[in-house]
Amino acid sequence: MRQYAILLALLVLFGCVLPDAPANNTSANMSENVTTNITDNTSVIVPPVNNTPTEPLPPDYTTNLGDFVWVNYTLWINGTVIDTNNETLAKEVGLYNPARAYDPFAFSLEFNKGVIDGFVLGTFGMKVNETQMFDVTPDRGYGPYDPSKVVVVDRYYNMSNFETVPLSSMEAQGLTNLTIGTAFNTPIGDVFINDTNEENVTLFYLFMEGHSFRINGIPQKIVSTDTENWLATIEFLLDENQTYVLPDLQTGAPTNFKVIDKNDQNITLDSNHIYANETLTFEVTLLKVEPGQQSGQ
Repeated sequence: MRQYAILLALLVLFGCVLPDAPANNTSANMSENVTTNITDNTSVIVPPVNNTPTEPLPPDYTTNLGDFVWVNYTLWINGTVIDTNNETLAKEVGLYNPARAYDPFAFSLEFNKGVIDGFVLGTFGMKVNETQMFDVTPDRGYGPYDPSKVVVVDRYYNMSNFETVPLSSMEAQGLTNLTIGTAFNTPIGDVFINDTNEENVTLFYLFMEGHSFRINGIPQKIVSTDTENWLATIEFLLDENQTYVLPDLQTGAPTNFKVIDKNDQNITLDSNHIYANETLTFEVTLLKVEPGQQSGQ
């Protein structure tokens, strides 16, 4: 657990002289994205639609691996509608989001292309205008609940007013001809060159108590300063029941973490999908299909 807290602190320190990153805080409103409950948390690459006229499909054509399809869908968990691209139904069940486009969901019938396996499998063998209902078990959906994906980080950390960084890292950011006293404005506050040589640059951070900022998408605040020891105490401003994009401990990849607990000392983060260990029930209507090269029909 302590290792993850150290990792977060390192990420905060690294790149402090860079401009602030865009906010990565995302709420857990599952109706905000048409693919939220279908995609598998990887980037979805939607192939371009071929506008060239194609031969009419045989009346008995069924979807196959590699086809590109357009569907309407509704998702239930334990009998409750969780997501749908049916605008009328979304209004009826209280999921309607005026910012969302309730368009057909278009995707390629392939595995590892950003759509959960169970949804891909459930759409195999369908005919245009056919409607099917099917269940997706956790092994084909969002997996079992994994306790190892729950981590505890320190709510506060100490940061020194002084930081020594390689000169090359400054030059990589376009900062050259550095001299003692040179000042930079950064999200965390003003930074001055305290010392420099052929290899390293020593920075001095002018911390201001109460100053809020973001580094790597993580909201933070300077809660106190200690000029005797040249330290600042900084708090991670992560709210309970909110989801944030943070680096995965093992891979460093951007990962959704939900704050499931927060006390005076620690913050508990959970990177399990919100529907881990759940069986998903889908109703899917096939609207259109563009045969792929892998289709044998």
